[in-house]
Amino acid sequence: MPRIARIKEEFSTYHVIVRGNERKNIFFDDSDKEMYLRILARMKVKYNYHIYSYCLMDNHAHLIINDNGNDISQIMKSISISYVIFFNRKYQRTGHLFQDRFKSSLIDSEEYLLEVSKYIHNNPVKAGITEKAEDYPWSSYSLIISQRGERGLVDSSRILGIISTKKGKAIEEYKRYVNHEEHDSETVIMTEEGFISPGQENRTVIKNKQQAREKMQTMADEMGISIEELIKNQENRDMAIRKIRVNSTLTLKEIGEIVGGISESRVSRILRKI
Repeated sequence: MPRIARIKEEFSTYHVIVRGNERKNIFFDDSDKEMYLRILARMKVKYNYHIYSYCLMDNHAHLIINDNGNDISQIMKSISISYVIFFNRKYQRTGHLFQDRFKSSLIDSEEYLLEVSKYIHNNPVKAGITEKAEDYPWSSYSLIISQRGERGLVDSSRILGIISTKKGKAIEEYKRYVNHEEHDSETVIMTEEGFISPGQENRTVIKNKQQAREKMQTMADEMGISIEELIKNQENRDMAIRKIRVNSTLTLKEIGEIVGGISESRVSRILRKI
């Protein structure tokens, strides 16, 4: 197992899964997958997010994405709308393509980031499509181990940097890690909420505004002040924003409404600054 470095950017890195409606294919041929990658690259310019790993299968896609302070829901909505427009025009169809909203889970440690990247890159192997992860052309694995970029799409240094500061050593250890089968079945746990890391099943997640206000009340009580006083103090308010963001499924707009009615863009700037 590679060494585990200090936790970084835990509040905004996600394992995202999009599936075809009724589990039908969302990619019919290689050109469809190529277009999806083009859309990811184009939206990356717009939202300035980071992609650490991806894998495109015929009826679903996996992404490890850091939203860089933006709203992950808005990012995925923009990606999906663009792809659906392309897909419907190409195949002269109408109706839903994707299954409901995307699934996502917060990646809150370097260890979990490595585990999910391993899980994602081994999807084609587990599906019996290829014998080795490196043989599948529609995942980021070959890009990471060769340090090549897909239109600058993948930040390979994020994954490799967890293992070693020496690129050659990091690549070799990551290859061994991905191809090692031990504990594979425990890498990711499926729940109704999505995917969570082992040992995090009972983790408290803020799912609505009321729970977020209760979190703020707890913070205020610990400081011996009121919620109103907490919000008026910029430093305390910004810390409250971060703590809510770390453990919640709320959008940036909803968080802004809770902490005094500030805008979504301002919440984004605060998170980037932090």
